[in-house]
Amino acid sequence: MEENDIERLKREYLAIEKKHSLPSFERIQEDFDIEKLSEKEGGFLIRDVRRIIGEKVGAYLHFFETLINPSSPPLFVFSFLKNLSESDKKEIKEIYKELSRMQIKLIRLDTVYNENEESEFVKRAFNDWQKMKKKIVSLVEIFEKEFEKSTVEKGNSYFG
Repeated sequence: MEENDIERLKREYLAIEKKHSLPSFERIQEDFDIEKLSEKEGGFLIRDVRRIIGEKVGAYLHFFETLINPSSPPLFVFSFLKNLSESDKKEIKEIYKELSRMQIKLIRLDTVYNENEESEFVKRAFNDWQKMKKKIVSLVEIFEKEFEKSTVEKGNSYFG
C-alpha cells in the first residue's frame, strides 16, 4: 500500500515537530491549512510551513491596513468603520502592529535560511495567532453587526 501525500507530509512534519518542539500537525493544520504542502516535493519543510503561515499573515495584514488607512476600500468597509468605538479602533491598531512585526520577521527569514530561526518563528507565530484570532473574531462579529445595521437602515442598498 502506497503512502498518500498527506500521510507523507504528516510523517515528515512529525520529524521536525519532535526536533524543534513545534505544535502538532493537526493544530497547525487547523489554523494554517498546511495540507497544501503535500503537493510539493522536497525542499525545506519548516521553511514551507513558515511560508504558509506568512500567506495568512499577509492577507490579514492587508485587511487590517485597509481598516486603518481606508483610502479606497471596498464600500462595505465604510459601513462598519464609521461606527467603531475607540476601543475597537485601538484593538485594530494593536493587531495590525503585531501582524506587521510578524511580516518584518518573515521578510528577514525569507532572505537567509536558518532552520532554528524558522522553527522559532513557527512556534511563536502559532502561539501569537492563538491570542490574535480571538480578538479578530470579536472584531469581525462587530463588523457583521454594523454592516447588517447599516444595510437595514438604508433599505438593503448602498444607494438607498
